Amino acid sequence: MNTSNHIQKIFTRHHGIVDASTLLAEGVNYYQLNQLVDSGAVYKLKRGLYKWSDTDNYEMVDVAHMVKDGVFCLHSAALFHDLSTFIPGDHHVAIPDKSKVVLPDYPPIKLYYWDPLPYHTGIQEVKLNGAPIQIYSPEKTVCDMVRFRRRVGMDSMKEVLKTYLTKADRNLSLLLRTAKTMGIEKMMRSYLEILV
Repeated sequence: MNTSNHIQKIFTRHHGIVDASTLLAEGVNYYQLNQLVDSGAVYKLKRGLYKWSDTDNYEMVDVAHMVKDGVFCLHSAALFHDLSTFIPGDHHVAIPDKSKVVLPDYPPIKLYYWDPLPYHTGIQEVKLNGAPIQIYSPEKTVCDMVRFRRRVGMDSMKEVLKTYLTKADRNLSLLLRTAKTMGIEKMMRSYLEILV
């Protein structure tokens, strides 16, 4: 018989968020899980995904678990990398084109369905409170903001690019290589000529 303490250890090993199949494989049954949900010790993030209630995670960690293969992009990545002061109303997440994702009611998530090349380019794994998330690198984020400048707004794109250029750790050769991979090198060079 699993105790609440044993189940909490399972959640701790998985950074506070566990799917139902993992819990079942660890010997936790639905009755025990429902008791924990009813008591408030565990809450349901979405169907089949549970979080230990006092886990001190960033909301981005919750989103990373909710959106399989999701990569934080555009405004979310720009804010994370301190390239923008704009705080988006929802989490911006890129997923492979034709993926099927069921979103929860909360938190608000905006999905971008990207082809393999833009999706796979520039993915970094970072840890928040020890939990891994996928996010695009600063260079890829700048390229995406330029690529989607009409969607994100010219002012947002310019802020991200200007801020990137002021960073001590900026890497212009990597930025241009990433832009070339994305097919926007000429456009990127023209913006850099204006701003540098």
